[in-house]
Amino acid sequence: MAEYVAPISTEKSLVEIHVNKDWTVRQRMEVVNKVETEQGIALLGEQKITYNSAHERVRVIKAYTIHPDGTKDVVTPDRIRTQDDQDDTSNGVYSESKVKVMIFPNVRVGSKTYYLVESFEHTPDFPKNFTWSEYFSPHRKYGQAEVRFSHASSLDIKVNGRGMIGGRVDDPVNTKSGVTRYVFRYDQSSADPAEPNMVSYIDYAPQFSASSFKNYADVAKAYHDRARPKASTTPELVAHARKVVGDAGTEREKVKRLYEWVSRNIRYLGVFAGSGGYVPHSARSILRARYGDCKDHATLLEALLRAVGIESSQVLINSDKSYKLPEVPSTAVFDHVITYVPSLDLFLDSTSRFTPMGLLPEGDVGKPGLITATGQVLTTPLDDVEKDKTITSTKMTLHPDGRVTGTSRVEQFGYFQLLSRAKIYRNQNKPQEEVVGNMLARFNESGTGRIQHADPLDLDAAWVVNSEYSLDPVANLPGVVALTLPIGLAQGRFQTLASVKAQTNSKFPHICGSSSHKEMIEMNLPDESRITRVPTDVSFKSQTLSYHVSYQTSAKTVKVTRIFEANRGRSVCGREDDLEWDQFTKVLQRDLRQQYFLE
Repeated sequence: MAEYVAPISTEKSLVEIHVNKDWTVRQRMEVVNKVETEQGIALLGEQKITYNSAHERVRVIKAYTIHPDGTKDVVTPDRIRTQDDQDDTSNGVYSESKVKVMIFPNVRVGSKTYYLVESFEHTPDFPKNFTWSEYFSPHRKYGQAEVRFSHASSLDIKVNGRGMIGGRVDDPVNTKSGVTRYVFRYDQSSADPAEPNMVSYIDYAPQFSASSFKNYADVAKAYHDRARPKASTTPELVAHARKVVGDAGTEREKVKRLYEWVSRNIRYLGVFAGSGGYVPHSARSILRARYGDCKDHATLLEALLRAVGIESSQVLINSDKSYKLPEVPSTAVFDHVITYVPSLDLFLDSTSRFTPMGLLPEGDVGKPGLITATGQVLTTPLDDVEKDKTITSTKMTLHPDGRVTGTSRVEQFGYFQLLSRAKIYRNQNKPQEEVVGNMLARFNESGTGRIQHADPLDLDAAWVVNSEYSLDPVANLPGVVALTLPIGLAQGRFQTLASVKAQTNSKFPHICGSSSHKEMIEMNLPDESRITRVPTDVSFKSQTLSYHVSYQTSAKTVKVTRIFEANRGRSVCGREDDLEWDQFTKVLQRDLRQQYFLE
């Protein structure tokens, strides 16, 4: 197998950072990247530096393209632009975050891009505190990477260079002048491709980090000190909370009504100004505006709960693919804020409008959450076989001409309910014929049908999707046929599981979890047909996976029951889990190829 070639490599990365005694920060970055493949041209044709314009000034000193023959094309001032960082505007995020864009001319395979950038942070994100980190991706080569970090000796800043060479530099002259210095270096001569569903490399990659926070309790306090006043109650908030709670008699019911009101009525929209990336708006203003980002959602919910005598706390969490907190306390790892109600030991994410109380969206599951009111780190609930499951019941009739009519009932719980609610909500304005056609085409079937379900936004309704359908001929009847039972408008959960390929040579940890699925299929056969061969029952059992299928027949009816469980008790898996999955899917694929023989 040919060696993986990363689209780009970093030949040089020199970062110099100095933290002054007044907590202002000067930074200088000198970087040389190389285009290794055609795909790398798009990655290096533009270089973006993101910063908060309310806190920081950024200046491009020089930038140019270096061609393979050694000639240079300078990035002229008109090719250096400052833009608003609106991320993907579909996410509704507007802020004082800016992007300095350098557009490199004549970039091609073999070209290198060079830039030298300086910045000055005059206002820390958190008063009298500093955090900074850099992670080295396993998906590119690094030639010479170096971090030179210094700070006023009067400041207490913890430094770590995980996987790097270096440390504190003993320099008596600078020590006497009140400066503490560190130098760390790193190089990486090979690169590995990304793997499906892998955990974020910030959990394990080499890194440099520095922080003035002594522990995560200090991080919690720094956030809480500024966020807590924003959740103060007012007569307006109290009146609104009481109206929403109504006749609720228990604390849990009160929490449920307030949570569902916020999740359904407060539109997700981030509008950051100044320190807005870390400081929410006031609960009163959020209630009136009817929009806000994750911090605003949590702040309003906290205020409404407090208005009816229920205390809660905001929780800092990573909603992406990181499952660990860095050893050196950092604010950068947190990208999301949710809610914790200690009296009920209950986590809530009111930004997820399809999530009933008691559940969390995928990105919040099994993650360390920093409770800002107390400084505790609690792990959010894991997925499990009792909570995250599907139950499918299908009844079909095979007609003498090979057509099939049938009905399916799919009950979905936990994580699968959230996915289904969101998908059906997106499909509501599409023609039913289009939705049905797309579902049948998943498994090369065709026909007509109808799907019924509750309002996806009605979080009190049990989530059941019913369907009825008529499939075009699936067997050449009359005659002798080998029949595989069709899927129709059921989920096809087991067919989906069989298509998930194990990464048997994986190098990196990946996201996994626990779930269970049960499928019951009953098919009535034509009077003219006779069963001559029946599939055999199959069982599989390993350390964390189990699968069983039973086939029952009577004169004119066949019944199939499939049961699967993945009971892992964790969110991150490795190579042993891949090997286990590979063994299971081979058994499942073989089972799904079994057929009934009719004549």
